[in-house]
Amino acid sequence: MQSFLNRLIGSSIAALVVVTLLTPALADTVFNYDGFYARMKKSEKAEYSEITLTFLLQKAGATERCQIDSAAITTDISSAPLTLAANGELLLPYDELLNSRKALIQLKQQPDAVPCDLNFRLRSRLPLDKTLSLAQLHKTHQQFDGLLKDLAGLGKYFLPDMTGVTVLFSSDALVEDVSQALLERVKCEGKQCHIDLTGLDANTAASVSFNQTPDYLVPLLQR
Repeated sequence: MQSFLNRLIGSSIAALVVVTLLTPALADTVFNYDGFYARMKKSEKAEYSEITLTFLLQKAGATERCQIDSAAITTDISSAPLTLAANGELLLPYDELLNSRKALIQLKQQPDAVPCDLNFRLRSRLPLDKTLSLAQLHKTHQQFDGLLKDLAGLGKYFLPDMTGVTVLFSSDALVEDVSQALLERVKCEGKQCHIDLTGLDANTAASVSFNQTPDYLVPLLQR
């Protein structure tokens, strides 16, 4: 489903954007920063305060973190290293000056390394607790839905329905406690739990607790 969204949103924008690239990132690959900046500018709006837009470098055709020698963002007068986090996120600055100076993102790999795919991901921004309230889940879901449509442009009319959120964990997760309103709506599979929010009143006093602290919330899209 993520790759479907990458292709769909990509069809609505002409420049380099937050999608799986048509060619994988190989040794000494260079990307224009302006396409990333334009998407980050949308995600930085006040109405999306609970979520963020991230860029993932993953091994081609897999979900594993890609292996690179180095990453940097450069202009005609400057160069600064970029960090590839343990979860595969390429940490990019949100900087108008870099955008105005036509900055470039440069990735270096060994010639025999597995190529990288560059994908985007919407996820929750702030640290989470083991217990998540329905109000919190609903607010995050609404912001995911709004930003995804904002990024998709005219492609929003072809997006699959966003039915809730998926909770991601570092290890296999279990539900420890759940309110009646969510009882039949939480389904856990390994390191993720899907929560269907369709038709639920956001003002309902309900919550779900897990056996560990979640890493992130991401959109749950109808397959």
